[in-house]
Amino acid sequence: MSFTPVPLPPAKAPSSTGLSFSLQFFRSVRKARLTIRAEMQEQLFGKSIIGEKFSAEVGRGSDEGKLRVVLDPEGGLVAQASVKGTAFISMGAWDLLPKDKRPAASCKVAASPSEKEVIVQLPEWCKPSATGGKLASEFGLTRGAKK
Repeated sequence: MSFTPVPLPPAKAPSSTGLSFSLQFFRSVRKARLTIRAEMQEQLFGKSIIGEKFSAEVGRGSDEGKLRVVLDPEGGLVAQASVKGTAFISMGAWDLLPKDKRPAASCKVAASPSEKEVIVQLPEWCKPSATGGKLASEFGLTRGAKK
């Protein structure tokens, strides 16, 4: 009788990027939420960001569908704790986002210029052109409603 070793299982590809974005309703208020897993916090900011203050800016024009998040001691957004070291930053939903709630979807890092700043590529449904054509009417690509 002879035996041969059993091969190891194939390595799993990561199921997530460590960043996700969702739209939520809470008591009829729309909120956007950026969630950052613990290992991604270390990679982007070099530390846990729980309790840190941030400022955020939404991309327009050629930066549509992107969100710039900056570690800012004067910022009005605070990273809050979630499970297993994950942090989330809640912010008001801006005008070019869909009007209905959306479940969390993975995001990619578009750029990370420093340990105090990250530019996130938001899910496809966050692009203004996916919100019922608002971007097209803003730039005069389609006719607006007649007055």
